[in-house]
Amino acid sequence: MKRFFITFNFFLIFMIVGIIFMRPSKMRLSSSVVPKSITTNLFYGIESDEIQVSSFEESNKLSDAVYTLKKEMFYQTAGASVVSDVLETQVGTMSAYGLDCSGCSGRVGSGYPALENQLVYNDPKYGILRIVAGDKKYPYGTVVRVVDSKIGTFHVIVLDRGGDIGIGRRYLFDLLFSTEAEASQFGLARNTTFEVLRYGY
Repeated sequence: MKRFFITFNFFLIFMIVGIIFMRPSKMRLSSSVVPKSITTNLFYGIESDEIQVSSFEESNKLSDAVYTLKKEMFYQTAGASVVSDVLETQVGTMSAYGLDCSGCSGRVGSGYPALENQLVYNDPKYGILRIVAGDKKYPYGTVVRVVDSKIGTFHVIVLDRGGDIGIGRRYLFDLLFSTEAEASQFGLARNTTFEVLRYGY
């Protein structure tokens, strides 16, 4: 019996030492853990394997953590520092929609392949721009600075249209996301200022 207890104590000590030295300090999530819509690199420069959590118990917070991270990157990488003359200013609500919406094909109204280009347009002057639907008054290629929205200040380009979108309608602009689920998570940006910097290309 005594030999059993001595052996058992050595086993416990071995297990404790093994846990202390073998436990990883951080656990990296594989892309299979990350929702597919996030791996599309929607907010330029963020990839699923860059998101770390300290334990799998925190994985249920992944969507909130990723969304916060994407919001932070959003206006840092979307050309927010570009200075240009303001041609027109509007104040209103910005809505959101997904490329998987009913009737959507991956291309927007202008014919631009938004899905293939990760929902952004690379403009020679303004850099990486997010895509929005806007009023017919604004020709395709119109660049707008979205000021102090709930995700900061950033630039967008009008490459699409929408039934409820435009001056005098329910929403002034409609921001494109990869999925309707992400668009729903974004919701609405009310009382947002839109500064038109360029009409058309």
